Parts: sequence; C-alpha cells; structure tokens
Amino acid sequence: MLNPELVWMTSVTVQMKDGTRQVFTSVNDVLDFLEDDWAIYRGRKYNRAVQTCRRALNRMTPVAIAREAFIDACRDAGMPTDADGPLGTKPGAGGRHSLA
Repeated sequence: MLNPELVWMTSVTVQMKDGTRQVFTSVNDVLDFLEDDWAIYRGRKYNRAVQTCRRALNRMTPVAIAREAFIDACRDAGMPTDADGPLGTKPGAGGRHSLA
C-alpha cells in the first residue's frame, strides 16, 4: 500500500556538505534522502530520524516529530538547517556584540 505524501507545515532547507542547499517538504522526501542519499555519519540521531519517519508514514508518530528528528540528524552530521536561523550566516553575525 502506498502512503500519501505527509507534508510539513514548514519546509526544511539543509545545507549539504558540498555547499548546495536542498529543500525538504515532506516525510516521504526525507525518508528517501535518508535511505538513499545520506552519505555521511550514521549515528544514533540518524537512526532515530529513519525510525521516526517510518512511524510517521504508518500514522504512529506525528509528522512534526519526524521533522524534528530529521533536523537533529542534520545537526549531528554537521549540516546546518534553516531551523537554526538563516543559512549562510554565522552565529553572532548581524551586528550584535557580546557585552561579556
């Protein structure tokens, strides 16, 4: 049985290791990426993201939880996402200065 697209309320843009950016809009997109194209560190957070996406496709886990698990796996692999703020900027940029 084919699962319909499970679309997120807010897409996730990921900056890949080669500098390109990829936009993910659904659990289906993410699971395909994780299982077929993820060519970097596969640790505990990667495994959790795969499992959570599969559970979301089977209506056992909320789609938002799968999204967060994917973001965590990207962070763990050193790939920034727009969930962390605008891509291409460094923390502390933007004219803010530390008072410490």
